[in-house]
Amino acid sequence: MSMGVGLRIGSVVSTAVVASNDPGSPDPIVIVRDTVLHMCPDGTAILGGSAPHTIGDTHTVSGFLPRVGDPAGVAVGDGSRYRAEDLVAGAMRCLLRECEPLPDHGGRTGGAPDIMATYPTRWDSAAVAALRDALDYADMSYLSLVSDAEAAAAWFESEIAERPGQLVGIYHVDDTGSTVALIRSGVEAGKAFRFSSGGSPTAQIATALGAFGWLPSNLDAVVVTGDGLIARDSAAVHGFAATIGEKFDVRCVVGPGPEQTSALGAAIRAAGFNPTTHRVTPIGLPPSYDVTEVIDAVVGEPVPSTSATPNRAATRTQNPAYAAAVGASPARVSGGTAVATPPEPRAVVQSGEDSDSASRASWLVAAAVGLALVLVAIVFVLFVL
Repeated sequence: MSMGVGLRIGSVVSTAVVASNDPGSPDPIVIVRDTVLHMCPDGTAILGGSAPHTIGDTHTVSGFLPRVGDPAGVAVGDGSRYRAEDLVAGAMRCLLRECEPLPDHGGRTGGAPDIMATYPTRWDSAAVAALRDALDYADMSYLSLVSDAEAAAAWFESEIAERPGQLVGIYHVDDTGSTVALIRSGVEAGKAFRFSSGGSPTAQIATALGAFGWLPSNLDAVVVTGDGLIARDSAAVHGFAATIGEKFDVRCVVGPGPEQTSALGAAIRAAGFNPTTHRVTPIGLPPSYDVTEVIDAVVGEPVPSTSATPNRAATRTQNPAYAAAVGASPARVSGGTAVATPPEPRAVVQSGEDSDSASRASWLVAAAVGLALVLVAIVFVLFVL
């Protein structure tokens, strides 16, 4: 049985998920804690809750996630300073401790389940490298990293696993820019596109589509998600969705934030599901996370099988394909999720070619009949009259 562990340290709330989407597997186990780290005098640390009663001073620190990569560090109660990335690594260790005991099987290589943690998509490469260094220093080099946007897209992709042929765009906006991921069931994950702030959402999505030969008309739906300060501006996020929906004439909804979906998506990716070889059901969300209506609003009813509905070329990608769960293959755990398959033929192009061929054939037949009649008339005039 394939299993994966996903972690997310947020500014306010931190989440751990242990999940498997093998047939008959239970709902994901979700652990949620406040992002408050209590540093005890005996050298241990506790994430969330109230400060424990100990002999000696227990120092409590919060708000350290935005300071990752800052050489000034974070001040603690006794006047000492800690690297913010070390505090994040410590918080991840606390979450993992609460997931124990983990089985000694279920990983991609046959051992213990693989673990993947997310980081804010708006981070630059220096901040990501600082966290990677802190994890290695804390003997947690086995833990892989993925951005919130990529992890959230993995969850959305798993949710359309039983709706083959659907092409959905994920537009993730944060305080420094946006990330566009294109997902389609049954296709292995590819690359996500990162754009700096200031650009048009529709232009950015069109650029990502064009990289794979798609057009906006190929989209079945778009989901808009937000993170950071921009996510608190509900009017702005819904404005993005309205603009995209009107410009592309496509269904567009606002999805849940990464605090609900990123850890789940990270667990999916950690399990190493390959959508080109696995036919499984979506992981979904545990009962406490009632946001699956977003997917229902986006993709509607499952696409009928090929035995019930004949294949037709269409403007949007409606042709059924094999349903599969998503994630990342072992060689692509840090990749994106845009699909890289050729676009479906468009109905207008296909029908135009067919009508042109039919017109040419009819014209040739008419010309041949006319020529034969002329020859008969000439012979009649010369030899009979």
